[in-house]
Order: sequence, then structure tokens, then C-alpha cells
Amino acid sequence: MLDPGKISEIDAWLDEGVDLGYKEQPLAQHWARVAKVVEEAGEAVDALIGLTAQNPRKGFYASEDDLLGELADVAFTAIFAMQHFTKDSARTLAILESKLSYIHARLERVSREREAK
Repeated sequence: MLDPGKISEIDAWLDEGVDLGYKEQPLAQHWARVAKVVEEAGEAVDALIGLTAQNPRKGFYASEDDLLGELADVAFTAIFAMQHFTKDSARTLAILESKLSYIHARLERVSREREAK
């Protein structure tokens, strides 16, 4: 599904594009990568506000496609933040797969508990 080579390539491109003032400041780069996830989440919230017209001054100004695109940005920005720390796309993907399996197992456990009641 996700191409490990593309993940590594994009991560390297993001590292190369860091402003010279930050290249020698790994902690600042760590914070920037994680904070970017929050920024993208804010854009997803804005798209939801626009989709549902929750701002009466602006009305409807976003579509479902806008929202889904912003959510994809959040997901990929999080993946690239993970990759920033691992520098190993196989490990990044393994962490994602492990988390997916964990969540699915929790779903199965909750479903069994509900059926038992």
C-alpha cells in the first residue's frame, strides 16, 4: 500500500529543505516535524467548519473532497514525522501495521464483550 522508497525519499527532501538556521539544531527539527501535524489537523478542522457552515459569517466554503484531502495531509504528515525519527521506512511501516493490529484487536475484544452481555 505505502511505498517505503517514497517515504524515505520525501523524508530526505524535507530534511534537505530545512532552513540553514535549523540544520544544526536537531531538537528544533523534531519539534517542527511534530508541530506540522498539528498545523495540518487545524486545516482539517477548518475544512470541516467550511463543509458544515459552522461559521455563519463564511457559510459553506469547503467540500467533502477538501476535508478528505486535509485529513490525508494529516495522515501523511504524521507518517513523515515518524520517519524523521526512525530514518527507516520499514520500521515506520511496521509501527503503523502494529498499531493497526492493536486497534483491530481492541475492536474484536470490545465486540466480544458486547456480545457476551
